[in-house]
Amino acid sequence: MPTIRLLALAVVGAVALAVTGCSAPATPVPDAPQYTPASTSTLPGTWIIADTYSSPDQPFLTFERDGTWTGSDGCNDSTGTWSMDLAGVLTTTSGPQTQIYCDGAHLPLFLIDSVSARFDGTDLTLVGHDGSDLVKVHKRTMTEKAVARGTTVVVGLWTNTEPGRDRLLQLTMNDDGTVKGNDGCNDFTSTWRFAEDGSVSFGKLAITSRTCEGVVTWLNLASSAVLDGPTMVIRSMYGAQLGTLTYLKALPGSAEQPVDGATPTPTATG
Repeated sequence: MPTIRLLALAVVGAVALAVTGCSAPATPVPDAPQYTPASTSTLPGTWIIADTYSSPDQPFLTFERDGTWTGSDGCNDSTGTWSMDLAGVLTTTSGPQTQIYCDGAHLPLFLIDSVSARFDGTDLTLVGHDGSDLVKVHKRTMTEKAVARGTTVVVGLWTNTEPGRDRLLQLTMNDDGTVKGNDGCNDFTSTWRFAEDGSVSFGKLAITSRTCEGVVTWLNLASSAVLDGPTMVIRSMYGAQLGTLTYLKALPGSAEQPVDGATPTPTATG
């Protein structure tokens, strides 16, 4: 009996050695993707998509540190608010926007549909509710700095007379960044600057309070403008087109003051 017991132990030991000898070495686990979740410190700035389109604007998203954002799909401008908690959950709101179709990228819609974002040090990837990647964008570099869209002439007098109106709309853009205007009823003052996307952005308006019966005003609702040669397209805070103004003349002493009093023609930029 002792002999049988020793034989059984020898067989078990041999089997154990055989199993150990045939086992393949463990496959190393590949490194997980290295990225830092986007945060309130990395998100602010202007982000653009790598692809180019034939749209009037390069699609972009701009996150301000005050919790507001602006963006464009190439044709339609959008604005809204954003916030991000410590867990990286992204919450956004958006105002109304126009529905002009053109070749572009729906960055504002991707933003509204996203719940988080990944940042790898270069690219920002918006992530949807189902965990899928919606779009990848990169921060605009200094070489991609915005320029005035459509024209090099901004400072000067811009006007319009609409059918059925006996009052002249006018907007005076000064080279010190101030604005004076009349919407056909009331005078107003404001400020202007170039926005990140190259459009003109207006500050808060100070306006008189006259009542003009039968006059429908819109110029006092200006929030931004796109320059297209001698035409300034005025837009509301929601990106809707309000109306247009036409470049009339340069201001005395301004950089655009023409030689010999000739009226300058705004020149298109590339």
